[in-house]
Amino acid sequence: MAMLLLLLAGTGHSGFAGAVPGVPDTRSQTQAALALPEGLRLALDARLPDARGPELARVQQLIDFMIADDGLALRYQEHPTDGIAGSYAQRRVNCLSFTLMFVALARASGLQARAQASGDALAMRVLGDTVFRTSHVNAGVRIDGRWHSVDVARRSLVTAGEPEAITDAQAVALLHNNNAVEQLVRGDDAVATREIASALALDPESVTAWSNAGVVHWRSGRREAAERAYLQALQLQRDHVGALGNLVGMYHSTGDAQRAAAYEKRLQRAQASDPFSQFLIAQALAQSGANDDAVVHYRRAIRLMPDEPEFHRKLADSYEKQGKQDAARRSRQRAGSLEAHRTAQRAIRTIDEPASG
Repeated sequence: MAMLLLLLAGTGHSGFAGAVPGVPDTRSQTQAALALPEGLRLALDARLPDARGPELARVQQLIDFMIADDGLALRYQEHPTDGIAGSYAQRRVNCLSFTLMFVALARASGLQARAQASGDALAMRVLGDTVFRTSHVNAGVRIDGRWHSVDVARRSLVTAGEPEAITDAQAVALLHNNNAVEQLVRGDDAVATREIASALALDPESVTAWSNAGVVHWRSGRREAAERAYLQALQLQRDHVGALGNLVGMYHSTGDAQRAAAYEKRLQRAQASDPFSQFLIAQALAQSGANDDAVVHYRRAIRLMPDEPEFHRKLADSYEKQGKQDAARRSRQRAGSLEAHRTAQRAIRTIDEPASG
């Protein structure tokens, strides 16, 4: 899963141009990221599906090898995002690391496979002054002339359909993007800077990476570089909520009220159709005690994205503060139902879930 980092409040920090020392060339980066470690290659060779068999059966055998208890027994863990070697060593994957491993294993098995961007699964979490927005990726595999999706987040792992294919370089860029975010959270600004530079070297058209680069620079005290990164993101996508929100926050923090106001108008227009923005507006209103207004925005967020459990949970909190206990109970039940469905749909167990049988 690829993370979009949105900085809610600036910290008052006052370039990121050209190559960063230590960043290898893009081809070698991509090849290294998709290489199978020796132990994994040997394990695959021992279980390699018969190349003469039906392609669907070979794909299923490969999936079984990855997730079954008598195979790799991979388990789901959202963070951190490991590369193939790390996932193999730790036996843990998220959507992105599962995708990278599946693509590499499928190709080694003689199957056509690719990474894919899937815009239909989004999530968010809040940590301190930072919002993490997550987009979904999955793998594509060609079976009998048609592309099918292999998705760790779905109970039916192999499904028909053609999400947007992304290149190997773009997929590996997502890995570096995630690593940059995770290192930034851990407080290692230097590693975060190298990782986001690698992401941009691999995919210079990535709006997400440019917006995250702005956050990395801002947190590292490079104000001008942060501004350039946010503006580059907006050159690529004019209404990008993350870059607009980060830029407005930066201008407010530096006392540039005129520029903040100019971009705030664009931000408000973009937020009107963005469920996570509506959710954050509602949270701010609820924290200030304006629960009636908060309910309006929570409900707007739910209309835009009805299956996000956290939206319903927070709506229930505001209903309770309004004294609407029945409405609160219904919203809380809805949140629980959606959460249970999400867990049931995941194709592999979480890292702390016991084996069946």
